[in-house]
Amino acid sequence: MWTQAGRLNPVGRIAAGAQMPFERRLEAVVPGSGGPGQVKVALSRGQHQFVADVPVELLQPPVRIPNSEFVAVVKGSELVRTEPAGRVWLVIQDQIRAVLNSDWDPNGVADIVDDEYDMYIGHIHSLLATDAAEQDIADHLLWIELEGMGFTGTPMDRLLRVAANLRNLQLPSVENHGPPARKRQPRALLPEHVPKPSAS
Repeated sequence: MWTQAGRLNPVGRIAAGAQMPFERRLEAVVPGSGGPGQVKVALSRGQHQFVADVPVELLQPPVRIPNSEFVAVVKGSELVRTEPAGRVWLVIQDQIRAVLNSDWDPNGVADIVDDEYDMYIGHIHSLLATDAAEQDIADHLLWIELEGMGFTGTPMDRLLRVAANLRNLQLPSVENHGPPARKRQPRALLPEHVPKPSAS
């Protein structure tokens, strides 16, 4: 759907020009305590890993313990909450990411940066979970390209194919999943100063 100003308004959910809540879900582990009232949390894996001090009140008591693992909801490099669906969300994220990288990839970098579009997965999942039509999903992808990336936009027929592939995913349900915390085997603590990845 288009607004009177001529800007795409995807499914009427986000006003044109509004900032979307670009959240990512990342694997997280607690290597130890942080400063006063904080817990040190290592987020992501491999070369993308970074360590942040997180206010203790953002974590439920079971995941404040060293070596606890959980899934974190992150904006930028800031942990904002834990993901109640836990590791199920990582399966969902992997499936949606695969379609975005192979079929959409407006930046043309998915073969180099596989998590380039992770910030869009949360909202795309909400569209899929509410059984949004292919046109609505395609409109949303076009809105991201026009408003978020400043591109001229992928042709609609291609976006509709991406939307169809997203709708065909057999995503697990996030309902009825309890807290995702588990304690893993002890190992050497991660270095305190892991370099943060450069912004893409």
